[in-house]
Amino acid sequence: MHLWKHPNGTWYVRYGARLRKRISTKTTDRGAAETFLARFIAVQHIPTSSRTVGEIVAGYRADKEKTVRAPAALLHAEKALQPLAPLYPAQLTPPAIRQWATALGSSAGTVLRHVGVLRAALAWAVEHRWIQEVPPISNPVKTPKARERWITKDEAKALLAACREPHVKLFILLGLMTVARSGAILEARWDQVNWDRRTLDYGPGWGNKRRAVVKLNQEIFAALEAAHRLACSPYIVEFRGDRVHTVKNGFAAACRRAKVVGVTPHILRHSGATWMALDAVPMREIARMLGDSEVTTEKTYAKYHPDYLAGAAQALQLG
Repeated sequence: MHLWKHPNGTWYVRYGARLRKRISTKTTDRGAAETFLARFIAVQHIPTSSRTVGEIVAGYRADKEKTVRAPAALLHAEKALQPLAPLYPAQLTPPAIRQWATALGSSAGTVLRHVGVLRAALAWAVEHRWIQEVPPISNPVKTPKARERWITKDEAKALLAACREPHVKLFILLGLMTVARSGAILEARWDQVNWDRRTLDYGPGWGNKRRAVVKLNQEIFAALEAAHRLACSPYIVEFRGDRVHTVKNGFAAACRRAKVVGVTPHILRHSGATWMALDAVPMREIARMLGDSEVTTEKTYAKYHPDYLAGAAQALQLG
């Protein structure tokens, strides 16, 4: 079965053998027609006391928005899931989810993030006795491949030279030399620096995004000392005495001036970790700098280590 648009503009559902049967959705709006189709293909009986997807997602967002790190992301997901709002959980069939994802027109990563919010909301609804069970929600798109892009040290030098704002330059230095995530860097305060031990404690983190206590090399330590002498804010990365919430524009401008393409702030962390692996730093030390598990770190960075599978390759020689 699928949607078919009549010449008069009304959408119909065509179904049955050779799609010879049809039923009008009584609407010219594609989104409303897709909702009708999702209801039509649902094969499960829905009790009248069930909550709709819209009610569940709204309840989840209202309950969590004061405790999550990025409440705006929840609101964004709720808006993106709006076409599914009239449905009941048992109507979230694979065709309905795929049609929603196609109509959304976003990247695979964005679609999967919204699906993650939907799953979390349904689990929350079970916990709060709104529904009895979580229906299986399969991914409507393929998981995108991990990014392999990382910058060389020469590219890093060019990027730093292209920075016009001191706070952007300091952010880049911290990203490369402490391999922290953007959020951790922008939230870091001066009282998290241990000047005697030359360490920076990025704190506990959020959810499964753990943070580390990192050792500061001489280059980043000197940069921090210089910035601290001029500091007008409790936050390490500041602009005109105020905390900086994003460096996307300044970072992108520096990349354009340096002619470094395909780079985002997160690639700074990936690049620093890659440099450590290329320099034969043990995986356990790289993992501690990243704040990740050794298993996770090895999956991503072991291939850059100069001794990667060297013993195995040696054993395969004939002579």
